[in-house]
Amino acid sequence: MRTRPLAAALFMLASCKGCDDPPAAPADAAGAALDRDVRDLEADAAPPPDAAPPPDAAPLTDGAVADEPYGDAGTSSCRLVYGPAEQPFRGPAALEVVGHELRLVTNDAGKPRVYPVPIAPVPAKNAPPIVPPRPSSFVGMRWPPCELAGRFTYCQAPGGAIVRSMRAGGAGDKTAAPVAKTIAQSRSGTRIAAASLGPDRSVVAFLDLRHTTEGEMLQAFIALDEREPVRLSEEGAGATTLRFLPRGESPVAVYLDTRTAMVPVHARPVALRDGALALGTDAVLFVGGSPERGIDFAVASAGGKGLAFVPMPRETLDFGVATIPIDDPPKDDVAAVWSRYPNGLDPAPIGAAPARDGKSAWVARVRPREQAPGSPRILELGRADAAGAFTSYGEIALGRAVTDVALVEDGAGAVWILYGDATVTWLERRVCP
Repeated sequence: MRTRPLAAALFMLASCKGCDDPPAAPADAAGAALDRDVRDLEADAAPPPDAAPPPDAAPLTDGAVADEPYGDAGTSSCRLVYGPAEQPFRGPAALEVVGHELRLVTNDAGKPRVYPVPIAPVPAKNAPPIVPPRPSSFVGMRWPPCELAGRFTYCQAPGGAIVRSMRAGGAGDKTAAPVAKTIAQSRSGTRIAAASLGPDRSVVAFLDLRHTTEGEMLQAFIALDEREPVRLSEEGAGATTLRFLPRGESPVAVYLDTRTAMVPVHARPVALRDGALALGTDAVLFVGGSPERGIDFAVASAGGKGLAFVPMPRETLDFGVATIPIDDPPKDDVAAVWSRYPNGLDPAPIGAAPARDGKSAWVARVRPREQAPGSPRILELGRADAAGAFTSYGEIALGRAVTDVALVEDGAGAVWILYGDATVTWLERRVCP
């Protein structure tokens, strides 16, 4: 994050604690084919794994911008061992690894539908990737994706109802157990987030529109188990998208308050205290500049530290990912590490997941391939370390429409990447350096 004068920092922090520039109210969503803009929801054979990764797509020093901050991502240094495999559903999914099975959990009109994929041993280096046959039929799934929280799954149904289901038990189960209950009402087509607070307790956070003295404003709410929701976002602040950073039995709710001239990034710990929900101090981690329309973000842990990955403009003609640390407890006004893109784009999908080495996080992001206007978009895979420094492993897809990205590492050290949009969804498995 570039250095700012103290007075400016204090002004921005005060602005996002009691902002007088509320975000515009969104319209209802139109199923899976959604623009991620909450103000307009209806709009819209590789080198071996031991090869050296290509240069970082970003500068790594205290937000300073190098002369060559990006460059050509190039062919991926991650070996493709499965796919690209077209999926029998259209739309996003949550990913999890259970034993020797990858589970893709989709949102079927508020009900979780699980598509299992066997996890085979990593093949020899010279073996071709496994590519299953193309499905003969396809099913459309809703956006946002379902959220997994310990024993529970939360899905947003048509109209915005949030349905909580008990998770299925054994490997090979095609659906969740039939025990389900509507526990809250959210703004249709906005993202939800869920987290576990222990083996039998969970929370879901969501957005809903409220009438305030500043007009209609999206605000964040949170519900423990099946109890009445309470306000999550700070008084006077709004919320436009959110995620949960898992942190033991005290996860951290992270949300953006996208406004006309700035993007405050908030973090608030959540815990149980005497059986009741306890909300920690709402910290304003970072204040970005004027946002793009469809801004969204991802979170993951690396080296025991939390990181938020937010694609946004850095300057008027400068765009990239601000990697923002989430301390324990979260702190106000922290420095971000910037990873520049050759050009801006909207939306700028991104996904992140912790790596099993405990030291880094996987990141998959969509960015322009080159600086020139009209440059094709690529899906780039890489890792971020605990300091927020991003190392690119190169592009893994070119020229495909991507609005949704999810990834997870399996027990064999390979990473699965699910990507696509409302018209097609692809799954890959790669082994990286």
